[in-house]
Amino acid sequence: MHVDRRSCPPFLLVAAVLGLAGCPADNGELGSLIQEADERAAVVQGVRDEGSLAPAKRNRYVKRQGLHLDAPYFAGRELASIEDSDVADQLGVEISREAVSEGETHIVFDKAEIWVLDGTIYRIRSQLAHTMDIPTALGVSGFPLSLGTPIDGARNVRWNRAWSTRRIELIRSEEDRRLFTHIDVYKFLPRENR
Repeated sequence: MHVDRRSCPPFLLVAAVLGLAGCPADNGELGSLIQEADERAAVVQGVRDEGSLAPAKRNRYVKRQGLHLDAPYFAGRELASIEDSDVADQLGVEISREAVSEGETHIVFDKAEIWVLDGTIYRIRSQLAHTMDIPTALGVSGFPLSLGTPIDGARNVRWNRAWSTRRIELIRSEEDRRLFTHIDVYKFLPRENR
């Protein structure tokens, strides 16, 4: 069934998709809505019309508006799989690289530091743009504004096993205990992963 979506009322389009009714087609036919849906599904599944397997389309990562650092995106991801433009935008320029132990590397960028184990980022630490309260620090780092009640320490607050991470820490400002200067996110702890 072919439906002209430009001249068909919306309720008839729904009925046409369900096979209950149709709009008369004109010379500017747009094709079947069901066929288009099937074709889109085939592209998503990575299957061509002739039935051969095709590589699935890779969606390009886009940082959400308002984030300074998308820590949940970086933590647990293989460093080699991250686009250079995303590394440059959020982590900055690489300043130094040091082997910590076998398979473990500490990389310092001008905006953040990361620790990599066997190619996977397991820890990311970043100085916040300015001192922030808990909801703001979490929000600009890619986390929900509240992760529940934290463990409250003298120099930091932290959450263990929250938001698919092993540990999230906010480091207190020395001038005001209510504000924080750094965020430190562990996807996993190396000693627990070996």
